Amino acid sequence: MTKVVSIYEAKTQFSKLVKKAQLGETIYIGAYGHPQAILSPAPVKKPIKIGIWAHKKKPDAYILEDLVGSDPEINNDFEESLSNPLP
Repeated sequence: MTKVVSIYEAKTQFSKLVKKAQLGETIYIGAYGHPQAILSPAPVKKPIKIGIWAHKKKPDAYILEDLVGSDPEINNDFEESLSNPLP
């Protein structure tokens, strides 16, 4: 006999049940021991890649000055604000 997870338990443990389903387990959800819904793994052909640039190769490291040049006037204002904070 299959184990039926209560609707309340399914709501509170949903992320854990989804992980079990991803691993291939079929989970029956229902009330009073009677199944009303099934949570099962989805047929996925390709692994899901997160981010729009996931397929692009990332450089080893970025150097801030290579991306944006520093402005000496802004740097000077910042240094002055550290030594003379507003009251």
